[in-house]
Amino acid sequence: MILQLAGFCALIALLELDTTYVGQFLISRPLFIGTIIGALTGNLFLGLQVGIFTELIYIDYMPIGGAIPPSGTITAALTLLMNYFFKMDIYFAFFVGIVCGQMFAFVERYLRNKRGKILEHVEKKLVDMKITPGKVIFKSILIEFIAVFVFIALSMIVFGPLFAYLHQDISDKVHVAFKFAYYIVPWVGLCGLLLSFSTKPKED
Repeated sequence: MILQLAGFCALIALLELDTTYVGQFLISRPLFIGTIIGALTGNLFLGLQVGIFTELIYIDYMPIGGAIPPSGTITAALTLLMNYFFKMDIYFAFFVGIVCGQMFAFVERYLRNKRGKILEHVEKKLVDMKITPGKVIFKSILIEFIAVFVFIALSMIVFGPLFAYLHQDISDKVHVAFKFAYYIVPWVGLCGLLLSFSTKPKED
């Protein structure tokens, strides 16, 4: 289980680099992540479903400027991993994934703030030719990879058993509420998407 989990963490961390660091070929999108993880865990349809649902709820979050939206990559991946490793119902695991996606936004903000503080120091080293641009880029990519890897691993190790216990202990009524909330997610997302498309600028 540990080696399998480590493999998933490495794969997700590698694909997550596409978000802003490498390529931006959209392979870090929840739909792609969900499809890949779903296929690897033996449930392609479930992976597609989680990917689509995640895309729909995060469709209005735009990483413009310094804004750091919740991570759809982390949300989709952890949803499926919680379901696979802890046999957690998908409607419950999905909201665990959302919580983790929100938490990772704080981790990403911390990393960016740290990089911003040492930017002047790094620039000076580049000017003095004490360091190469390639080394700076590689270090940034490596730190991001490690951060995602560790975050997913810790989330699975710490939150997995905790939420698995809560999942079993909550009442049937709460299960029904989570299930209902899960299945209305695409409708809420579609309504938000339609409103975005239908909004017209006011005429002068």
